[in-house]
Amino acid sequence: MAERQEAPAARAALERLIELAGVSKVYDSGHVAVRALADIDLQIESGEYVAIMGPSGSGKSTLMHILGCLDYPTSGSYFLRGKEVSQYGGKRLAAVRCREVGFVFQQFNLLPRLTAARNVELPLLYAGASAERRREVVADTLAKVGLSDRGHHRPNELSGGEVQRVAIARALANDPAIILADEPTGNLDSKSGDELMQLLDGLYEMGRTLVLVTHDDNVARHAKRVITLRDGRLV
Repeated sequence: MAERQEAPAARAALERLIELAGVSKVYDSGHVAVRALADIDLQIESGEYVAIMGPSGSGKSTLMHILGCLDYPTSGSYFLRGKEVSQYGGKRLAAVRCREVGFVFQQFNLLPRLTAARNVELPLLYAGASAERRREVVADTLAKVGLSDRGHHRPNELSGGEVQRVAIARALANDPAIILADEPTGNLDSKSGDELMQLLDGLYEMGRTLVLVTHDDNVARHAKRVITLRDGRLV
């Protein structure tokens, strides 16, 4: 695991946000058991900027799904803000996912029939926010990603870079503890990718906790700590 350390004083001011203790994940196809993760011990502090790297099949996506409360570990414990969320039931875990995690996917995952503003509004609807609160947050988050004048456009009326910015605004809507980005520049041209990484860098400078899953050295270089997986294990 390669790590570029921040100044000790700055590190000391951070608090533990994520802790994985002995986390393993095994998928049982019925004929053979596939171990995707093996005994992962990992800590991420609030305000860190972390990249998770590794070749295809190394366990990156599985680790992201567990960090994002989209999946359970087969064994081991996952603590988020000091609470062992790996023991939560489905509804309780979904509530944590809605409130604490913002996702940015390679495929964007926006609803094509909704405008940019309505896509950003969705997490707030799920969280039960009032109409007035939803209007305020949508306007604020679209402004943060430079799309104040594009909220009424549908995804097919936006460029790839703009669509990914909408996805970031959606991820920010519920003010989550952590933003998880899975290959965030994978479907973008180099110029749009560079602009997107500048936006993510800016969120880090504002104090956001970012975890990027990527195979791209140029993307990982933006992070302050790089974690490498191989065959389901930390290298």
